[in-house]
This record gives sequence, C-alpha cells and structure tokens, in this order.
Amino acid sequence: MDNGRLPTSVLAPIHGGFLRSDAAAAFNALDGESRRRYGVALAPVGQLGSYRTYAQQVYLWQLYRAGRGNLAAYPGTSNHGWGLAVDFATQQMRWIVDQIGAAFGWSKAWSDAPSEWWHIRYRTGVWDGSGGGGAEGRAAAPAHPLLRLGARGHDVAALQETLTRKGARLAVDGVFGPLTEAAVEAFQSRSGLVVDGIVGPRTWQALRA
Repeated sequence: MDNGRLPTSVLAPIHGGFLRSDAAAAFNALDGESRRRYGVALAPVGQLGSYRTYAQQVYLWQLYRAGRGNLAAYPGTSNHGWGLAVDFATQQMRWIVDQIGAAFGWSKAWSDAPSEWWHIRYRTGVWDGSGGGGAEGRAAAPAHPLLRLGARGHDVAALQETLTRKGARLAVDGVFGPLTEAAVEAFQSRSGLVVDGIVGPRTWQALRA
C-alpha cells in the first residue's frame, strides 16, 4: 500500500471523514467518550482533515509552496496519507483530546507538526479495539513499566488519565512531573500503599481496581 493510495478495504468512517480501520475504531471510541463526558462530537475540519488521497496532498502541498496554505507534508510522506492523523475542527476538540485522548492512542505528545495545534496523530498499540470501537469500548491495559519522576511517553499519559478518573487534577501531557508525582503519592496514601511516588506493580494494580 502506498501513502495516499490506501484501498477502501482498509479504511473506515469517522464523523466527517475516514481513517485506517484501527485508527478509526480508536477515534470513534474517543468520540463516544467525548460525547458522554462533554457533550461534544469530535470531527476533522472538512474533508481533507482526516485521510487524504495522494492527489489531495499534492493540492495542499502546492498551496503551501505558493504561500496560500498551511504547512503541508511533501506528497507521499503525510500521516494523513496513511489514515493516521486528524486535523480537529475547533480548539475545544483539541482540549478534549488533551484530557482523554492518550488512552485511545490520540495525543499531541507523540504527534508531528508541533506548530499546528489542530493536527493529532494516532499511535498504534494503545487502544485494543474492544467494544467494537464504540463509546462502550475501553482502553487497553498492557503491562506498564516502572514509572517515576522524569518519565515521559504514552504510559505516563495513561497513568495521568487513570489518576484523573480517580479524582486528581492533572494535564494528560505524558510528562511525569512534580504534580503527577504528588498525585501518585496521594493515591498511594489513600490506598494504603508505600508512599514513594513510584508507580510499580502494586500501584498499577490498585489503579486498575
């Protein structure tokens, strides 16, 4: 399969566009959770905001080169051409993704195009597809590594999302900083665990209970 030339058999619909089937399932699950929590449907900005054909990427690239469009990847290299990126329609949608998206594989923390607030890339292996990709689906629960102050990545984002569901007030940014450490210590104290701010097997087990 070539970038921007994916067969329709590997694509699936989302609200307002199409993505590769696994990314679409995770997006639709995230959309369902957004509707449940915030009453907001998530959607790309226009028909070019999700999967793009090669010809569509050429069009956007030419606009960019002419100074009449936003930054665009060289045709054949865009994550849109793989069906793995969404340009969100509003900043409110982006805010929601920042709050809950990482557990579904959607996060700016591992996205490209850092200057574009609207552009978010999907990461495989985070969402397991249970529940058919609908609102009733759930995030994957793989074995997590030991996490402590200074850690970064999608495992930290998943930790922050779990802590937030249990009452902490954290930004889900994938960075294990002092606020995340304090939230871990508070949870450990409430759960009768050793209060060391380190998320090991016992703390993970308690978080998943």
